[in-house]
Amino acid sequence: MFASYSLCTARLADIEAIDYFFARELTGRVGSSNETDFCLLLALSRAQRMGNSCLIVSELAGEHYFAHSDEPDSGFIFAQQDELLFRAQAMVNHPGMAGRLHWYNGRLYTARYWQFEQQLVASIAERSAPEPLTDEQMAALLQAWPSLFPVQQSEQQDWQQVATALCINRPFAMLSGGPGTGKTYTVARLLMALQVAWQGTLNVVLTAPTGKAAQRLTESVDAALAQFAGHPTLAAYSSGMQQPAMTLHRLLGMPRWGIQSRFNQHNPVPADVIIVDESSMIDLALMTRLFRALAPHTRVILVGDPKQLPSVEAGNVLGDIIAALGTDSTESVDEASAQQFTRLCPHLPPLSVNSNNRPVAMHFALRRAQRFSGQLAAVASAMNNGLTDGIWNELSVLEASQMHSVEGVATSSFSALDNHFEQLAINWFGAISRAGSLPDAMNHLQAGRWLTPFRQGDWGALALNQRIERLLSPGGSRGFYKGRPVMITENHHGQRLYNGDIGLIWPDERGVLKAWFTGQDGSFRAIPIMRLPQHETVYVMTIHKSQGSEFNRLLLLVPEAPSRQAASLYSRELVYTGLTRAKTGAVLVTTQAILQNVVARRQQRKTGLPQLLAGAIGVNR
Repeated sequence: MFASYSLCTARLADIEAIDYFFARELTGRVGSSNETDFCLLLALSRAQRMGNSCLIVSELAGEHYFAHSDEPDSGFIFAQQDELLFRAQAMVNHPGMAGRLHWYNGRLYTARYWQFEQQLVASIAERSAPEPLTDEQMAALLQAWPSLFPVQQSEQQDWQQVATALCINRPFAMLSGGPGTGKTYTVARLLMALQVAWQGTLNVVLTAPTGKAAQRLTESVDAALAQFAGHPTLAAYSSGMQQPAMTLHRLLGMPRWGIQSRFNQHNPVPADVIIVDESSMIDLALMTRLFRALAPHTRVILVGDPKQLPSVEAGNVLGDIIAALGTDSTESVDEASAQQFTRLCPHLPPLSVNSNNRPVAMHFALRRAQRFSGQLAAVASAMNNGLTDGIWNELSVLEASQMHSVEGVATSSFSALDNHFEQLAINWFGAISRAGSLPDAMNHLQAGRWLTPFRQGDWGALALNQRIERLLSPGGSRGFYKGRPVMITENHHGQRLYNGDIGLIWPDERGVLKAWFTGQDGSFRAIPIMRLPQHETVYVMTIHKSQGSEFNRLLLLVPEAPSRQAASLYSRELVYTGLTRAKTGAVLVTTQAILQNVVARRQQRKTGLPQLLAGAIGVNR
């Protein structure tokens, strides 16, 4: 056994203090001095720290773990499977453990994540049965449908209409799709259909995991609902739903420090319908807290792209639920759902009826891109499928002078970026400070952004922002100056600023520098610099921080990982997420070999949620 943390890390690599003290505490509770027990608990703590909700014990059997790269004799070799499973279950069942560990189907859990998965599964299962529409509701929907969707006869399926027609009476549903597939368009029409069926009485809440994602959701839904402004009945419903989206933390009333939220199982959120955008970013703990805070009658609809990065914290909830329900539950549906769709959409091909007693449809995939198309979509799809060989030679190589006006996808090298760094920085960001007005400067800020997978290292966000700032700020200053883009790095409810919000330093009418942010209605609001929460310069941002954002053009860096820990998080999902932030063009700064290696690596979280949920709702697996 290891008498101290320093002795532990001298022999074992990739161990943090929390792993050591977790293992020491629990082995102490069962009176064990067995190294296998200790290292199993180290592995469990590390697994959770890496985003997994549990540890699949059989995967450790006979494996050499925790070795220092330059010391082959370091690390620990785990026992074979039978002994390892015996040791793990013996710890779980020991009276001294008092429920702190749980065992399920070969998976080792801490009590916290076991409870999260159990509670989330129970909450979703409770919402798995649709509520039949009344004749009056169906009649109102039939009358309104031609104002919501085209109703010309078509032999091609309209998956947006499928999702809307079948989500109307679902207490729980999921809308998934890549960029440009019309998720917000569908959400707006689903909300309108719900209000039509319930005569405008529903209290709708829009929410997202970050402030930026909430702002984008507000803008997108408001724009979609504005299309009904001239309709005599729908306009009234539309105006009643135009309200700012909230972050999940704000919706639940979660404090800056601590985990006790204002809204919970004893005090549910006052809402009839909750739309949750960018659901792929939501971790297991936060999603469970949301479902705990739902009233029995509250409908919840998760929206997101399961191909993007999973949450920073433990879990992969959106992907896990889809894995449990099936890739797309509208491939074939129960008879009642098929009949409901045929009544609402007789102009579309009927849905096939399943014959194997599968649960009712709850996951609806939007398959056809409406906006995100062309080379951007082709490259993103190839990356998502792990196929880069066929696309690399088709990508043009751009000169430095062409990169800021890229259309589609092109490539460049790190040497080109390094050799022309000053020119590139000026081309991409120089127009911000030269703009004649704040709106023009904001437009230039949104026009382009550089993204990198890492915060640290020569090609990390910190170093790149410093290099650009030395070139563009007056006298190489790193203080406040006209045209400096800033990103908030901590929530400040009093200022209505949240982690990830991006603003611009710009003078007011008296020439006083202030931080300006775009409001929910598109107007600009100023924050005195002295009252600005914690922030940093953001010419360059990490891909993680870019989630929930869109930019016209990107310079997307895909370098070698600066450390072994960084390499463990480098994946296909990371590059896909970065590329799909672009609306019109992206330059990939990388090599073919690096891109191939990264795209070949999947970020697969270990959880028990798919199996637990499939069992709870009766999916035949």
